[in-house]
Amino acid sequence: MTISTVLTFLAITDFGLGASLTNALGHAQATDAREIGRRYVSSALLALCLIALAIFVVATAFASTIAEFLFPHLQSPTARAEVARAVWLTLSIFAFSLPLVIVARVLAAHQKSAIVNLWNIATTLGNLIALLVVIWLHGGLPWLVAGCFGFGLVAKLISAIWLFGFYKPWLRPQLRSIDPAFVKVLFSDGWKFFIISVGWMINWQTDNIVIAHFLGASHVTPYAVTFSLFGMASGLQMLVYPALWPAYTEAFAQRDYDWIRQTLRSNFKFSFFTSLTIAAVLVIFAKEIIRLWAGAAAIPPFGVIAWMALWRLMISTMLVGTCVLNATGHLKGMTIYGTVTAILNLILSILFAKMYGINGVAAATAIAYAIGSYVPTFVEVRNVVRKFPAHKREEPRPAMPLPA
Repeated sequence: MTISTVLTFLAITDFGLGASLTNALGHAQATDAREIGRRYVSSALLALCLIALAIFVVATAFASTIAEFLFPHLQSPTARAEVARAVWLTLSIFAFSLPLVIVARVLAAHQKSAIVNLWNIATTLGNLIALLVVIWLHGGLPWLVAGCFGFGLVAKLISAIWLFGFYKPWLRPQLRSIDPAFVKVLFSDGWKFFIISVGWMINWQTDNIVIAHFLGASHVTPYAVTFSLFGMASGLQMLVYPALWPAYTEAFAQRDYDWIRQTLRSNFKFSFFTSLTIAAVLVIFAKEIIRLWAGAAAIPPFGVIAWMALWRLMISTMLVGTCVLNATGHLKGMTIYGTVTAILNLILSILFAKMYGINGVAAATAIAYAIGSYVPTFVEVRNVVRKFPAHKREEPRPAMPLPA
């Protein structure tokens, strides 16, 4: 679990290059600029390879130190050595996998998210089979790490060969297509995506830390289980989000503003009513579901359930707006909203935890999101959409600045 948590935090080490590449390729796709697309892919691959190399060097040099920090209570030298090898292997697999995130981004930019999902399913099944084999053979911790994550690396490598070798060979990375100016363009939006990702990660991890510190570890389980359960309320929007992002990007590049407006309205209605329905059902049956799922000790107070339902409803509908802002390159505001929300959430969670216990933490999170992110996001979305011309689709133009 600790190693998986580390990998979750490491997911942001691409510094937003993946998200930035999605937008860049979306614009290139809209204007049928294949050479520009190849230059973006090649340049992004170089940048990600350099980041991966840095991670690999750090893992090789400091694997033992990192293992000691993550697992400070290990006494046996054999156990410490085995954990150090497992940490090195985990970070190495992650480093080698990092440049291959390009595959999913290329497919997403071309609105082929279904193919990405198929590869993910194959990866999950492969990892599961490999893990079962390791358990059956009584493999040690490094082999368990290889079973959990190793097949994913192989699957990503195979998907990259398929993508650039057969499916979209015109995007195949080439040394002559690497352009520092294109790397600069990717980082110009990438750092904003990075800040946004950090903000989301902090906001999602803060509550458990506050609860454990101020209320005790025993209160973390009811909150965490309820958090996971109500994730179902925003699950459908999470599935729609990756497909809509590149579609909005292409429509924006082609100035198909009417389609953006219509899709935005339809998606908001879909998100609101589906999330409201799921959340309402969960509010009614949450305690019984949690009792069967995690036991009586994990059942939270009703206040946590109610506030969690409201928060998830906000998250689901807010994703409708952030999808448009991400796809159209309106990122600066979201870097501010996420930062403000993180600070406000931490302050309110500490204050409310002392005053109202676990109910207060859930309330603080919902209130912080409402004030710091929800209202500002939709104010900005409204302003962005209002600035769209009233006429229909024009000749396509690249909305993302291209290097000279």
